[in-house]
Amino acid sequence: MPKKKLTNAEKYKRKMLTRRVTALSILVLIVALCVCLFTPIFGVSEISVSGNVKLTQEEIIELSKIKQGQNIFRINTKKTTAKIKELAYVDDVEIQRRFPAKINIVLDESTEDIIIDTPTEFIVTTIDGKVLYKTVDVTEVPVPIVKGIEVTASEIGQKVVTEDVEGAIKDMSYVNCFYGSDYWSQIDLIDVSDASNFMMIMRTGLRVTFGPIDTIESLERKIKMLDAIIPQVKPTERSYLDLTTDKGYYGTYTEDEYENIKKLRQDGELIKKLTEEPAEETQEQKEEQTEEKTTE
Repeated sequence: MPKKKLTNAEKYKRKMLTRRVTALSILVLIVALCVCLFTPIFGVSEISVSGNVKLTQEEIIELSKIKQGQNIFRINTKKTTAKIKELAYVDDVEIQRRFPAKINIVLDESTEDIIIDTPTEFIVTTIDGKVLYKTVDVTEVPVPIVKGIEVTASEIGQKVVTEDVEGAIKDMSYVNCFYGSDYWSQIDLIDVSDASNFMMIMRTGLRVTFGPIDTIESLERKIKMLDAIIPQVKPTERSYLDLTTDKGYYGTYTEDEYENIKKLRQDGELIKKLTEEPAEETQEQKEEQTEEKTTE
């Protein structure tokens, strides 16, 4: 059945009705906006912080610039988020509004994962190399020290810059193989300075030598050997684990070797000395030895 054609008067009435509804909607929207922006109901009455471990609630709230009584709709969450993320320990942040008057700042904090040993200082970083802080004393920082990464720049909150970028990425990929393992917290030091002898020292004093590592796969094979051997032994400062061959070998230092190692540790040169080849005799030393033999 064909629709009845509207008369001009009916068209006019419909058009006016549409205009009135539109105008009323706009008016309601303006009133609602004014209520939201200016009524005390939406003034911030509570600010909470969650996910923080190292950072305090007070310093996060101070940095956010959010004030008690501030209208909850007038908070620039994008700007506030960017400001908080300037902190080295913040990986991510979310500003949550809890109507009518509560704000919750949710943090995802960076964790202290490794300590990069440099000639002048220790750099505490995340596992991906973001600098958290620098120090000369790491006795109270319970994470592994990584030796052998040559750092050229280390700005707080930024990733370390290395002289050999490709080499550093490779070395850190090796360190990552241990990250999250059951014994990660038991590792005292990882030495990547000698490409022909990757090694580490456990907090018990156990020295583990892996030999040359060319690929992640080759290191993972040796880690499987490590996983199989460690539960079967009771490592001490006098013990070592040689994984340079296809079969791991666990042993104990002699008394003389152990005393020498203790001395090297006190001198702060343990890893350097253990991984270096014996220095060649100088010409002067050779001549002195020749003279001694001649005298005898």
